[in-house]
Amino acid sequence: MSQQPCTEYLIRQRVDVALANRFRCELASPTTGLPMTPEERRQTLTILFTELARGMGLDRFLEMPVERLDQFAVMSVVKNHDTAGLLRSLLNSFMIAYSYPETADRAFAALLDIEALRAEIADIKRQPTRNPVLEAAATALVSLLTEKQIQRSAYRILYGADRLLVTSATPIRDLPSEINGVPVEYRAGSAVATTL
Repeated sequence: MSQQPCTEYLIRQRVDVALANRFRCELASPTTGLPMTPEERRQTLTILFTELARGMGLDRFLEMPVERLDQFAVMSVVKNHDTAGLLRSLLNSFMIAYSYPETADRAFAALLDIEALRAEIADIKRQPTRNPVLEAAATALVSLLTEKQIQRSAYRILYGADRLLVTSATPIRDLPSEINGVPVEYRAGSAVATTL
C-alpha cells in the first residue's frame, strides 16, 4: 500500500472522530451563516486536517487530541491564517532564533510565554498535570509559602511542561528558583483564574 492512501485513511479517521463531536468554536456555512452541515464540515475538516498533517508531520498529527486539531483548524480559518503555515512558521522561527547565541535566551523566553498561556488554559479548564514530579513540587511549594505566611489566595501555581509557574499580582518575596529539582518561575498576573 502506498503512503498516500494510508495518509488519507488516517486523516479520514480523525475527521470522523471530530464529526461525532461538537466543540466550543465551530465554523459557519458561507452560504447560510448557520453552523456547517455535516457534509460541509467533513469537506472543510478534511482539507484543514490534511494541511495540519503536512505542517506538523503525520506522527505528531496522530498523537494530537482531535478536539485540539479541530479547534486549531477552526481558529486558523476564523483568523484567516494559513493553517499549516502557522505551525511551520512557529517551528522555523523558533529554531532560527534559538540557534543564535545573541537571540537564544529571548527565543526560549518566548517559548515559555506560550507555555504559560497553555498552562493558564489548563488551569482555567481544571486540567491539571498528570506529572507526579510537578505535583509533588507544587505541594512542597505550597507548604514552603505557607510557612512564610503567604496566603494561598495571593498566588496561583500553574503547571508548565517541566516547571511550575507562579502567578500573582506582585512578586513573591524569596520565591525559590527551584523546588525538589523542578524550576519555579514567577509570572505577573492574577491569582484568580479567569474564565474562557
